[in-house]
Amino acid sequence: MDKLKTHLLARICWLTFGGVMAATRIVDGIKQSSTGMTVTGIGWLLLGILWFLSPLIIGKKKADMALQQRQAAIGSDGLRNKLLFTAAGCVIVGMVLRYGFGN
Repeated sequence: MDKLKTHLLARICWLTFGGVMAATRIVDGIKQSSTGMTVTGIGWLLLGILWFLSPLIIGKKKADMALQQRQAAIGSDGLRNKLLFTAAGCVIVGMVLRYGFGN
């Protein structure tokens, strides 16, 4: 629970950013019947969750920033890696569907 309180404002900001990006993509995808837009929105939601678990801390020296980010991370490295690759895959597949196939 202590790790959750560490950099809580940064966690909430990054989760909100990912959530807003996801919501706009998903709503637009549903309105336009665009599978690509919806999949991209799911990817953004997963990125928001990832950034909540491991917030990017801005404004510190590079060496200190990496150490603080590692200490503030919640969950296992494997979980965060799976979230990262799944989110990136969703965003890429969504873009290919949208721009490559017009869906």
